[in-house]
Amino acid sequence: MDKRSIYLLYERIRHIRGHNIHSPFVYNLITKVIEERCRYYAFDAVELIRKQLLFNEGSLVKQKAISPKHGALLFRLTNYFQPRHIIQIGATTGLSTLYLTSYATGVNCISLENLPEYLPIARWTYNKAAKTAVDVREGDYRQTLPQALEEMKRPDLVFFDLRHEQTVRLWLFHKCMEYIHDDTFFVFEGIKSDSVAREQWKQVCAHPDVMVAIDLSSLGIVFFNKKLHKRTYLLYF
Repeated sequence: MDKRSIYLLYERIRHIRGHNIHSPFVYNLITKVIEERCRYYAFDAVELIRKQLLFNEGSLVKQKAISPKHGALLFRLTNYFQPRHIIQIGATTGLSTLYLTSYATGVNCISLENLPEYLPIARWTYNKAAKTAVDVREGDYRQTLPQALEEMKRPDLVFFDLRHEQTVRLWLFHKCMEYIHDDTFFVFEGIKSDSVAREQWKQVCAHPDVMVAIDLSSLGIVFFNKKLHKRTYLLYF
């Protein structure tokens, strides 16, 4: 094992469950959100929809839908930070959208999808179980994202599910960066899904406006509040 691997392993071990975390913001995020294991009623409602989708769509849901573990974390994040304006890039089956928006009614959510075969599934999911109206839009992200950002102006949360995209990942990130405010945060699904994703995640963490990055191995979270000290945290999840 090389020195870098040893360092990363050490960093992971010492950050488990918030140990040796000096930032109150990050400590609370880990202990009250990431490591929380409370099961909310919303989880059962979303997972019931998953069962129905599995019956109707089978392998597509198994391959593309967000996992229950990651979905539950999305819910805990939105329940904790209470974002009112959400953009989701990569709707797929719509289950991640339910997890993102189930914490409250009246959330302004725009869900973007560039693959037309997913849109009927996502719309079915939203019609069956969404607590808030989801504005789902189909088309090339280079067209739909700028329009959504211009309409929303100041998104509180952007969720990127781009596990099967390579060419536009960083472009989407940089475009969203034009509209952030201090309390905006981004969540990325699939940060280690391939070598390109791993390299691009490093570039995201190194961006000068990214103050805190949380690396959960397959999922990443970044925050931009200038009051925070710039650091990347590697955690078991």
